Amino acid sequence: MTTQTEIYNYSSIRDKLFNNLVSIIDGILADDLVDKAEVVFLDNWLAEAQQISSNSTVKSLVYKVESVLVSGMNTQDLIELKASLHAIQRELLDLPGIDFYSIDADVNLLLGLCKGIAADKKISDSEVRYLDWWLAQNSMLRNNYPGKDLHRLVSEILSDGIITPEESKQLYEAVNLFSGASLEDGVTDGMATRLPCDVIYDLKLDGQTFCLTGEFIMGRRTSVESLIKKHGGRISDSITKKTNFLVVGTLSSRDWKFSSHGRKIEKAIEYRDIKISGIKIIGEDDLIKFLPTS
Repeated sequence: MTTQTEIYNYSSIRDKLFNNLVSIIDGILADDLVDKAEVVFLDNWLAEAQQISSNSTVKSLVYKVESVLVSGMNTQDLIELKASLHAIQRELLDLPGIDFYSIDADVNLLLGLCKGIAADKKISDSEVRYLDWWLAQNSMLRNNYPGKDLHRLVSEILSDGIITPEESKQLYEAVNLFSGASLEDGVTDGMATRLPCDVIYDLKLDGQTFCLTGEFIMGRRTSVESLIKKHGGRISDSITKKTNFLVVGTLSSRDWKFSSHGRKIEKAIEYRDIKISGIKIIGEDDLIKFLPTS
């Protein structure tokens, strides 16, 4: 028997994927070009998006992408695919019963946009400006995580009217970290988001309270908790005003937004940004770096 939780999770994941796809297309088209790297990225993403693979519009997109790949991705095929993407995006937005308008949907649209503009492993000037425009149209995202951090970075890049190669690279790395994509390794989803993490230069475990979330390269969460306790740290199962550090595991479900560890990250960000507590959000790599060797 299917439970209400299973129904909710299925709907949430399905909606996330449709939101992602709509904005991936948006990001790919942001520079008014479709290149070979973007086609390969889209093909990989569609292969992973099994929960929506039976949708007729998605099937049509899969067929078009595969046809371009088989043909060798010549210039005319890429031009025709670009035209098709516009039409497919409109069809996706017209799908009944899909949430495109909630706060969760806004975040997932931004996730997709970041993946799309970085799909060719670089970010052009027009893509930087498009991301700036997009965030300007979405005030809720612009004023809260994750859009707040991206908006700050884009605003800094555009402040002098010049986008340097170094700034484009910095933004490329930031959107990859946020979206959870490791494009250099061909991974379109699956790694933990790192954009909200604090920069720390020292970490004393003794007497500090830690909350852990996500999946850890170091091993089971209970093992990581034991290691922290061994060096004098305390463990909290949830975020409270007394929590000093939220440690985010390097490995994470691609659907982190709809899971308990995603909610912990959001709560920690809320506490940190409105000064409810002095909590810091760190990655597993920071914990490893500062663990005593004995």
